Amino acid sequence: MPTIHGLKLVPVLVATLVFWMLGFLWYGVVFMDAWMAGHGLTDDGGSFDIYMAGGILITFMQVVGIGLVLKWKGVGDVMQALTTAGVMWLLIALPLMMYAYLYLPAHNSTLLMIDASHLLVGWIVSAGILTLMK
Repeated sequence: MPTIHGLKLVPVLVATLVFWMLGFLWYGVVFMDAWMAGHGLTDDGGSFDIYMAGGILITFMQVVGIGLVLKWKGVGDVMQALTTAGVMWLLIALPLMMYAYLYLPAHNSTLLMIDASHLLVGWIVSAGILTLMK
């Protein structure tokens, strides 16, 4: 089976697709109105194809990063993987996202909650998939 940095490619691709689809549901269905309002956007029917392509690449990079940490840590079971992903989110993703919250004038708590919770769920789901499929 092909690998990327020692990670099996199929689980990485499955986790990437699931995480990306989660983002589609998160931003395109469940929290679309609140997210767009928070950014002052309107639905003008424009195409976001280039952004979607970039989004899948960013998602792939996150999944590979999560997979490498799980591999380097020697995570063997799903609970350990979920915990590791949660701690990584708390100590890496959330602090990075807090920069925009603190330094941009809007200090939009709604956007922070939508974006941060998306990453939390996405990272945990990805860690679970990577562990179950290894």
